[in-house]
Amino acid sequence: MECCEVCRFEWDAIESGELPVRLRSAAAGFRDVLASCDPIVAHHHEPEVWSLLEYSGHVRDVLFNLRDRIVLGLAEDNPVPKAMFAQVRIDSGLYAADDAATLASEIGVAAGLLARTTEALGEAQLDRPIFYGWPVPATRTLRWVAAQALHEAEHHLADARRLAAG
Repeated sequence: MECCEVCRFEWDAIESGELPVRLRSAAAGFRDVLASCDPIVAHHHEPEVWSLLEYSGHVRDVLFNLRDRIVLGLAEDNPVPKAMFAQVRIDSGLYAADDAATLASEIGVAAGLLARTTEALGEAQLDRPIFYGWPVPATRTLRWVAAQALHEAEHHLADARRLAAG
Protein backbone atom coordinates (compact mmCIF):
# COMPACT_ATOMS: atom_id res chain seq x y z
CA MET A 1 0.00 0.00 0.00
CA GLU A 2 1.27 3.46 -0.92
CA CYS A 3 2.38 5.32 2.20
CA CYS A 4 3.88 8.77 2.90
CA GLU A 5 7.43 8.27 4.12
CA VAL A 6 7.13 11.20 6.52
CA CYS A 7 3.66 10.97 8.10
CA ARG A 8 2.74 7.36 7.23
CA PHE A 9 -0.52 8.41 5.52
CA GLU A 10 -1.97 5.58 3.41
CA TRP A 11 -4.14 6.86 0.57
CA ASP A 12 -5.89 3.56 -0.14
CA ALA A 13 -6.77 3.06 3.53
CA ILE A 14 -9.04 6.14 3.51
CA GLU A 15 -12.73 5.35 3.25
CA SER A 16 -15.12 7.80 1.63
CA GLY A 17 -17.11 8.40 4.79
CA GLU A 18 -14.13 9.55 6.82
CA LEU A 19 -13.00 12.19 4.31
CA PRO A 20 -15.45 14.95 5.34
CA VAL A 21 -14.87 14.50 9.07
CA ARG A 22 -11.11 14.48 8.78
CA LEU A 23 -11.03 17.42 6.35
CA ARG A 24 -13.09 19.52 8.75
CA SER A 25 -10.92 18.41 11.66
CA ALA A 26 -7.74 19.44 9.84
CA ALA A 27 -9.28 22.84 9.07
CA ALA A 28 -10.11 23.27 12.77
CA GLY A 29 -6.52 22.34 13.59
CA PHE A 30 -5.22 25.06 11.28
CA ARG A 31 -7.65 27.54 12.82
CA ASP A 32 -6.31 26.74 16.29
CA VAL A 33 -2.64 26.89 15.27
CA LEU A 34 -3.08 30.13 13.36
CA ALA A 35 -5.03 31.70 16.23
CA SER A 36 -2.26 30.86 18.68
CA CYS A 37 0.68 32.34 16.81
CA ASP A 38 -0.35 35.25 14.58
CA PRO A 39 2.81 37.33 15.20
CA ILE A 40 5.16 34.58 13.93
CA VAL A 41 3.09 33.32 11.03
CA ALA A 42 5.40 34.67 8.29
CA HIS A 43 8.71 33.88 10.05
CA HIS A 44 11.02 31.32 8.45
CA HIS A 45 12.40 29.08 11.20
CA GLU A 46 14.74 27.13 8.93
CA PRO A 47 16.27 27.87 5.53
CA GLU A 48 14.46 26.14 2.68
CA VAL A 49 11.42 25.42 4.91
CA TRP A 50 8.18 27.21 4.24
CA SER A 51 6.79 29.53 6.90
CA LEU A 52 3.59 28.77 8.75
CA LEU A 53 1.86 31.33 6.54
CA GLU A 54 3.17 29.61 3.40
CA TYR A 55 2.13 26.13 4.57
CA SER A 56 -1.31 27.48 5.39
CA GLY A 57 -1.70 29.25 2.06
CA HIS A 58 -0.54 26.10 0.29
CA VAL A 59 -3.12 23.96 2.10
CA ARG A 60 -5.89 26.43 1.26
CA ASP A 61 -4.90 26.39 -2.40
CA VAL A 62 -4.53 22.59 -2.49
CA LEU A 63 -8.03 22.12 -1.09
CA PHE A 64 -9.56 24.41 -3.70
CA ASN A 65 -7.41 23.00 -6.51
CA LEU A 66 -8.10 19.35 -5.74
CA ARG A 67 -11.83 20.02 -5.44
CA ASP A 68 -11.67 21.47 -8.95
CA ARG A 69 -9.74 18.40 -10.12
CA ILE A 70 -12.52 16.20 -8.75
CA VAL A 71 -15.09 18.20 -10.71
CA LEU A 72 -12.89 17.91 -13.80
CA GLY A 73 -12.75 14.15 -13.27
CA LEU A 74 -16.54 14.04 -13.13
CA ALA A 75 -16.80 15.93 -16.41
CA GLU A 76 -14.05 14.23 -18.42
CA ASP A 77 -12.72 10.69 -18.74
CA ASN A 78 -9.24 10.34 -17.23
CA PRO A 79 -8.32 14.05 -17.56
CA VAL A 80 -4.81 15.39 -17.12
CA PRO A 81 -5.07 18.48 -14.88
CA LYS A 82 -2.48 21.24 -14.91
CA ALA A 83 0.11 21.33 -12.14
CA MET A 84 -0.58 23.55 -9.14
CA PHE A 85 2.84 25.24 -9.16
CA ALA A 86 3.13 25.53 -5.39
CA GLN A 87 6.64 26.98 -5.33
CA VAL A 88 5.77 29.52 -8.03
CA ARG A 89 2.96 30.78 -5.80
CA ILE A 90 5.41 31.30 -2.94
CA ASP A 91 8.24 32.70 -5.06
CA SER A 92 5.83 35.15 -6.70
CA GLY A 93 4.73 36.51 -3.33
CA LEU A 94 1.14 35.34 -3.64
CA TYR A 95 0.98 34.55 0.09
CA ALA A 96 2.75 37.71 1.28
CA ALA A 97 -0.46 39.64 1.92
CA ASP A 98 -2.21 36.76 3.72
CA ASP A 99 -2.76 36.94 7.46
CA ALA A 100 -3.51 34.24 10.00
CA ALA A 101 -7.19 35.05 10.53
CA THR A 102 -7.96 35.19 6.80
CA LEU A 103 -6.06 31.96 6.13
CA ALA A 104 -7.87 30.15 8.94
CA SER A 105 -11.21 31.27 7.54
CA GLU A 106 -10.31 30.37 3.96
CA ILE A 107 -8.98 26.94 4.93
CA GLY A 108 -12.28 26.35 6.70
CA VAL A 109 -14.23 27.35 3.59
CA ALA A 110 -12.04 25.24 1.29
CA ALA A 111 -12.22 22.17 3.57
CA GLY A 112 -15.96 22.61 3.96
CA LEU A 113 -16.50 22.77 0.20
CA LEU A 114 -14.35 19.72 -0.41
CA ALA A 115 -16.05 17.84 2.42
CA ARG A 116 -19.49 18.59 0.95
CA THR A 117 -18.24 17.55 -2.48
CA THR A 118 -17.11 14.15 -1.19
CA GLU A 119 -20.39 13.75 0.70
CA ALA A 120 -22.36 14.41 -2.49
CA LEU A 121 -20.57 11.82 -4.60
CA GLY A 122 -21.41 8.15 -4.83
CA GLU A 123 -18.88 5.35 -4.87
CA ALA A 124 -19.04 5.00 -8.68
CA GLN A 125 -18.25 8.70 -9.07
CA LEU A 126 -15.35 8.49 -6.62
CA ASP A 127 -13.99 5.54 -8.59
CA ARG A 128 -13.73 7.59 -11.81
CA PRO A 129 -10.17 7.83 -13.21
CA ILE A 130 -7.97 10.91 -13.33
CA PHE A 131 -4.31 11.25 -14.19
CA TYR A 132 -2.20 12.56 -11.31
CA GLY A 133 1.46 13.52 -11.61
CA TRP A 134 2.56 13.01 -8.01
CA PRO A 135 4.27 11.16 -6.37
CA VAL A 136 4.71 9.25 -9.62
CA PRO A 137 2.67 9.93 -12.74
CA ALA A 138 -0.27 7.52 -12.70
CA THR A 139 -3.97 7.17 -13.30
CA ARG A 140 -5.71 7.43 -9.93
CA THR A 141 -9.32 7.66 -8.77
CA LEU A 142 -11.22 10.71 -7.63
CA ARG A 143 -11.32 9.07 -4.19
CA TRP A 144 -7.50 9.05 -4.25
CA VAL A 145 -7.51 12.76 -5.17
CA ALA A 146 -9.79 13.51 -2.20
CA ALA A 147 -7.50 11.41 0.01
CA GLN A 148 -4.53 13.39 -1.35
CA ALA A 149 -6.24 16.61 -0.29
CA LEU A 150 -6.71 15.12 3.17
CA HIS A 151 -3.08 14.01 3.21
CA GLU A 152 -1.91 17.52 2.35
CA ALA A 153 -4.09 19.04 5.07
CA GLU A 154 -3.06 16.59 7.79
CA HIS A 155 0.60 16.38 6.79
CA HIS A 156 1.02 20.16 6.67
CA LEU A 157 -1.00 20.62 9.85
CA ALA A 158 1.76 18.62 11.55
CA ASP A 159 4.31 20.95 9.92
CA ALA A 160 2.32 23.97 11.11
CA ARG A 161 2.14 22.66 14.66
CA ARG A 162 5.88 22.02 14.64
CA LEU A 163 6.59 25.54 13.41
CA ALA A 164 4.17 27.10 15.90
CA ALA A 165 5.89 25.27 18.74
CA GLY A 166 9.11 26.97 17.69
